[in-house]
Amino acid sequence: MRPIILLLSCFCTGLLIGQTELPGGQIEVIKDFEVRLTETKKIRMVPQPVPVDSSVRRFEYRLAAPSPSIQYLTPDIKPLAITPEKKPEAFPLFFKAGYGNPNALTGLFSYDHVQNESLYWGIDLTHLSANNKKIPLQKFADTRGRINTGYIVGDHMLLEGYFDAHFEKHYFYGADPIPANPESLKRLYNRYDLYLKVSGINTTGSRFRYNGFLQYLFDKDNFSSREQGLRIGGELGSSLGQNEYPVGIKVLADLSTLKHTSTSAVNNFIAEPYVQYDLGDLSVYLAGRALLHQTQNQILPGIEVRYDLSNPMLTLRAGWDGLVHKNNFHQLSAYNPYIFTRLDSINNQVSRRWHAGVSGTSGGLTFDISGEYTRFTGMAFFLQDPFESVQFTPVYDDGSYVGLTGTVKYEILRHMILHAGFSQRFFKLQRENKPWHVPSLGIDGQLTYHGGSDQYHVSLLMHMENGLPYRTVGGTEDRLDPLIDLSLHGDYFITPSIGAFAEINNILGNKRERWFTYPTFGFNARAGIFLRLP
Repeated sequence: MRPIILLLSCFCTGLLIGQTELPGGQIEVIKDFEVRLTETKKIRMVPQPVPVDSSVRRFEYRLAAPSPSIQYLTPDIKPLAITPEKKPEAFPLFFKAGYGNPNALTGLFSYDHVQNESLYWGIDLTHLSANNKKIPLQKFADTRGRINTGYIVGDHMLLEGYFDAHFEKHYFYGADPIPANPESLKRLYNRYDLYLKVSGINTTGSRFRYNGFLQYLFDKDNFSSREQGLRIGGELGSSLGQNEYPVGIKVLADLSTLKHTSTSAVNNFIAEPYVQYDLGDLSVYLAGRALLHQTQNQILPGIEVRYDLSNPMLTLRAGWDGLVHKNNFHQLSAYNPYIFTRLDSINNQVSRRWHAGVSGTSGGLTFDISGEYTRFTGMAFFLQDPFESVQFTPVYDDGSYVGLTGTVKYEILRHMILHAGFSQRFFKLQRENKPWHVPSLGIDGQLTYHGGSDQYHVSLLMHMENGLPYRTVGGTEDRLDPLIDLSLHGDYFITPSIGAFAEINNILGNKRERWFTYPTFGFNARAGIFLRLP
């Protein structure tokens, strides 16, 4: 080791002795220069982690990550033990066509369309006709078409309307004998109905409500009888107090003019202010109807009291009200198509009714029962015309009747539902002996089974009426046979859109006379197809 150290010391000493002079002259120092490389290559250098003694050092990391936008899909829950309820499928287009005995043709077409959130419209067409060749001229045809629409204006107003055209064809087949020219016994009715209505849509915080309507009616027959009717009315209402009791007024102008060889008119103006008071389960409706008529003005009551003993299980009601019913050409010819072709006049039937009833629901049972005592003036009854015995002239009488009505709906078994109703009236008249051609007893029943689905339906229907009293032109009084009408209807859908139907009507073959000398068709049947599109 020592020789090496000694050798290095001698070498350094020699160098110092050999450098005796320093270089002289000027030296240029370059401080700023530019260097450009003609080509460069990137070299990827991966740094290696520095080994750290983790036994004595601890590190804490704080990561600031942005919050991503997350969309959560609504879960579709499908219980295994409970079948979810299916919404009934809507079928805006419906078509029905069929044929049967006696030479019966039936057809129906209906289409409803929602154009957008504000506009909807629809069209309906129906036809029914029959021709029983066993009885001369026992035939009829009934055709009707309607266009309806509705439009919402600015979320605060609803405009509604329809136009209805109705065509009826009947024959005075009660004539004996049938004349050589049977077309002289044909009776045609053309009826037109135009209706427009505007109403307010209730908004939150608004107590004011309103509606108004205009209806134009036009009826004519092939014997030059023409009637025009105009009905204009509406309602203005609001609410009183913190409990918001309804209060308002209803008004109606009802005008009718009949023209043939002479002119008759009946014009009614009705104003009805009202108020409703609710206190818990008790509800009281108070109104007064002022009837302004060209011959006599009247004040009619409009009072009803309701009390919920156990809503909706049991509700009691009682009231006293007055009603106005027109005996004009439109009403009388719709009720009796064999009405006299030259009505002498048209008038009002005014009734004052005291009534009480009870309604409720219990399990599968729903019922409504009521009784009433009614006094009336100008009720129409029907007798043979003394000069045209195949036509009927209305006779008007005053009097009263005691009535009892009821309806029941009951689910007897699963998917088997019974509907039943009845009405009974006991008349007491001032001039006439009996209520000519007006039924006093009516019983209706319908038993339907649908199998728990919309694929098929079977219904058994029954309609009964008492034998109607009548009086002949010669003055003989008698009573027609009662009506017992039993029918069976059924339908079956082969696919959700295509189905078939069958109707067997008046199975017992009852041929009672609804109007004297006019027997009904008796046994009749029809069958056909359905088409409905969702």
